[in-house]
Formats: sequence, structure tokens, C-alpha cells
Amino acid sequence: MIKYLGILLLLILFACKEQDLSFDIGSKYVDVRTNVRFVDSMTVKSYSVKLDSFATSNLDSARVVVGKYHDPEIGDVTASSYFRVGLPSSRIMPGDAVYDSVQLVMLDNNRYMGDTLNPFTIKVHRLTQTIKTGDDGYLYNTTAFRHDPAVFGSVTFNPRPATDDTMKIRLDDSFGVELFGLIKEKDDRIINIDNFLSYFKGLYITHGESDDLIMGFQINSSFPAILLYYHYSDLTVQHKNMSFPIIGYTTLQFNNFGIENPLVNWPDEQDEKLSASLTQNQTYVQGGTGLVTRLEIPYLRNLLELYENLQILRAELILEPARNTYKFFALPKNISLYYSDRLNRFISPLRDDVSGDILTGNLVVDNLYQEETSYTFDVTSFVSKKIIDASDDVPALLLAITPDDLYNFPYRLILGSQLHRDNRVKLKIYYMTYE
Repeated sequence: MIKYLGILLLLILFACKEQDLSFDIGSKYVDVRTNVRFVDSMTVKSYSVKLDSFATSNLDSARVVVGKYHDPEIGDVTASSYFRVGLPSSRIMPGDAVYDSVQLVMLDNNRYMGDTLNPFTIKVHRLTQTIKTGDDGYLYNTTAFRHDPAVFGSVTFNPRPATDDTMKIRLDDSFGVELFGLIKEKDDRIINIDNFLSYFKGLYITHGESDDLIMGFQINSSFPAILLYYHYSDLTVQHKNMSFPIIGYTTLQFNNFGIENPLVNWPDEQDEKLSASLTQNQTYVQGGTGLVTRLEIPYLRNLLELYENLQILRAELILEPARNTYKFFALPKNISLYYSDRLNRFISPLRDDVSGDILTGNLVVDNLYQEETSYTFDVTSFVSKKIIDASDDVPALLLAITPDDLYNFPYRLILGSQLHRDNRVKLKIYYMTYE
């Protein structure tokens, strides 16, 4: 519905009548009759899209992600991680050193998805296949490498959010004793990194079958690491460890994500789209698994058919999470919009006109009644460009978790569509027409 606001250009939102305004054009003054208008009933069609495999290596903010949780809207979401470890900087130990244990140590980075109240199990397997990238130099969310089915180590614990816990998993002692002996004997397998990686190809970190949580762990030059603990006597007993830290974490560490027992019949290919009308008038967004929402504005250019001279003043896109879908799953703080084409490809992100930063939605949360929760985007630049675009493609945007988490953590969002009973998509456009 178009509402006539008829206001002065400099007081767009505050007056209520048409005005004759004079604009300085060069050295002459031209009387121009202007009219500022507002539309909030523009059709926006919503679809769910599942991305094809995408890279989870070579990320600016890499992390180890592991676990499984049941999402009542999506299905069983899973995450597992692969990485290699290298040699210690020093491999010298006293001749009377005695082996104690070998452990994998990881540092919690306070990213959780699921139930943190129940015990959580992490299992470790030894890789039997060398981690290698494809010809493009990347590893993907669907990539997997062979591993020994025997559990190499495991731990069950109660997560403690916001504590920056150090998690230790005791690994197979027969391996620890062997590794300890190789170091003491200065075996060829620990002389250089190539020999070592041929002997020990890396680790596969996965979840327990009864888990209902996904966790994230830090990655840096020191951790994750395998720590070999030993002791020796020097007047008193000295307890020491030798660290085999993660290596290649910028290129060869990656996470695998999946949806088991899906509750939605996701499209098979990225260029396909699932209408919100087939999913209870709601759409899906999730990092890691590659779920994104496509938003189309099929009649945007019709405004130009109504008015010969038109200028977009401001456009706001308001997205409302579906009620009762974020009671137990926190809403992602940062979501972003991307220009897209008819094949659902990411073209470029919408950016702030002033800072140039990737635009994120302004989130307001109504936890009590879940009636006023929404993300608001300033899409003025997008609307201004697309309304005069000569392309036959329908103006479209992809909504996704912001890049830091899109590729490496399964934060999720369920959105209402324009036909949703309670939570709708709204596009508000303020524009000026003139003679």
C-alpha cells in the first residue's frame, strides 16, 4: 500500500503535505514539484537454499568444531575436525626419563550449540590417510579422510560455558610408550617432519553417539597439541612434557559438517530453492551446514512504471525470527546479506556506505513475549541499484551467518516469511517522485 506523506525533502518523515521546492541546478533555479512517498507492502518471496560443499580450511578465524545436537527444526547436526601435529622444537630428554602418559590438549573457545547441561563425549581417532588439499588448495565441509575405527582416546565431561577450560584427552598408552621410545632412541621416524607425518598422519576428532552439543576450540601455534608426559630424577622428581603442536592449521585443518535424519527435504543442488510455502512459511539459515535464505523482490522495478522520475531515499528490510524457535537456541548476533544471481551464488556482501564494513543486521530481542524480535538492515544501496538494473534477473539477496561463523560454526536462525502467521518479512521503501 502506498501512503502519501508529502513532506519537505529535508524533513522527510515529519511533514504531511506536498511542497513546491526550488533546486539550484548550475546557476539557474528550477521549480520542481516533489512528493515523498512510502511503501511497506512490497512483495518479498522467501526460499531456503542449501549450499554445495564449501571450504572450511584457510579461514581467518579457524577453530576445531566437534559434536552433535538434535535441532527440532532441522535434524541431527554434526561436526567433526581433522588436523595434523608436528614435532617438538626440542626432542632431548634425560636417559633415565620414564613415560607417564600421552594426552591431546585443546582449549575451549566458548562457542556452544545445544544442551550444555548434560555430559558431553569427544572421541579421537588416528588417521590412516594423509591430509591433502585438492587442486584448488582447499578442504571442504564434506571432505573426509580414512581413520582407524578403533578409538584412540576419549573423554566425557560436563561443559562449563564461559570458563575457557583446558580439555585433556588421554590417548592410547601403547602409542605413547612407542612414541616415547622413538624419541629416546632418536629413531628416523622422529628425525624430520616428513618422516614423522608418514608415521603419524594426524587426528580425527568426533562426537559421542548420545551427545546433544557442539563445541568450538581455539586454534593457535601451540594448541591443539599432543603432550607427552614423563618424569625423571634430579635430586627431586622432575615432571615434564614434550609438545607436538598442531601444524598447517591455516591450510590443512578443517571441519566436516552434516545433517543426519533431516526434518526438511533440502534441495539437492545449490541452484535449486525451496519455497517457504513448503516449510510452514519459514526459512532456514545455519553456519557450517550451508543453509541460507534467499529473498526475492519480484516487483521492485514496477515502481518505475508508476513514476517517470523517482529517487530512493531509504529502504529497510526487517526480518523476524519465527516464534518459539529461539527459546533454547540463541539467535546469531551477526547475519549478513549478499547480492546473488539466479543460481544462488554469492556475488558480494552488502556493505556499510560509510565504513565499508560488511553490513550486519541490527538485532533487537524480545525474550519475554517473542513478539518484537527482529533484524533490521539498511538496504538503501541495494534497492537503489536494483530498481534501475537492466537485467532480467529478479532482484535477490542471500541471507547467511556472517563470514566469521558461516564456514566454521553451526549457529542457526529460523525466519518467518511474508505469509507467516506471526513473524513476517517487511520491506519499507521511502522514495521521492518529482516532475
